Amino acid sequence: MEPPKKWFLISELERLSGVPRRTIHFYLQMNLLHPPLKTGETMSYYDEAHLRKLAFIREAKLQGLPLIAIREQIVRQEAERADAFGPHASEQIPLKKRPAGRKRLSRSTQGKKTREIIEEVSCKLFRQKGYKNTKISDITRQMKIGKGTFYFYFSDKKELFLECVPRLFGELFSKGWNRIRQEENPLRRLELRAQEVIPVLPEFCAIIQLAREALDDPDPKIKRLGEQIFHSVRKPLESDIEKGIQQGIFKPVDSRIISTLMIGIMESLAFLESVDQNPLGEDVQNTFYNFLARGIVKPADPADLEEL
Repeated sequence: MEPPKKWFLISELERLSGVPRRTIHFYLQMNLLHPPLKTGETMSYYDEAHLRKLAFIREAKLQGLPLIAIREQIVRQEAERADAFGPHASEQIPLKKRPAGRKRLSRSTQGKKTREIIEEVSCKLFRQKGYKNTKISDITRQMKIGKGTFYFYFSDKKELFLECVPRLFGELFSKGWNRIRQEENPLRRLELRAQEVIPVLPEFCAIIQLAREALDDPDPKIKRLGEQIFHSVRKPLESDIEKGIQQGIFKPVDSRIISTLMIGIMESLAFLESVDQNPLGEDVQNTFYNFLARGIVKPADPADLEEL
């Protein structure tokens, strides 16, 4: 297999793909893109596979897929064929001199296992206590490890949080996205999304709260992550609503506002469940569907409203 013939700096990749560099960096953090070829501390080269993946991500987002589902598709395609998007430059061309740095234990089986456990424990604590209230000492105490072990794998809590966000989404929704992707009716897609969220309302609301905390963080990287988290939840809803409007199924509503209201409804349901201390029954889904039908569905005839 021949190495890639074209190389791009981040500025060139940004121009050719139409994707802002901060979004490209976020996709790298989310493992949607493979690492670039580093030739120095501040110099990296991207290959044609990066460009093809960015085009694939853009198209998938237009179809209303969340980033976790897009990542699964990329992983599956590359598992079936290693060069599905083209050869990776970092794998095809060895460097005589790579950036200096200490060897990480994560390259060993035991090291990888320790890192995974840190992420697993941290995801649980982030959901329970939030980003701000979760301390590194909470993580190390629960794992019964020293802080030195933690800092061997992660430079700080922010780096850990960036690693945990994709996992948080994956644990909640990875099983149901394929069913949603195959459904073409926008109203039914919204119903399926609700079916995925209602059984895991506390965890869903914890992720939304993490997004709010990240938006309030002074670190621009964490703040951007907060934006990306919220958009990854809202954009698929917004896309389904816009498609429903185009197909004449929904009324000409503001998709941005309606999708935000839907997220707020889910948070209110979680609050109701917590206050009443009773699990939500199946009637909750029917109530939600009736709300959708009366709120945004465009009836073929005024008399149809009586049937909704």
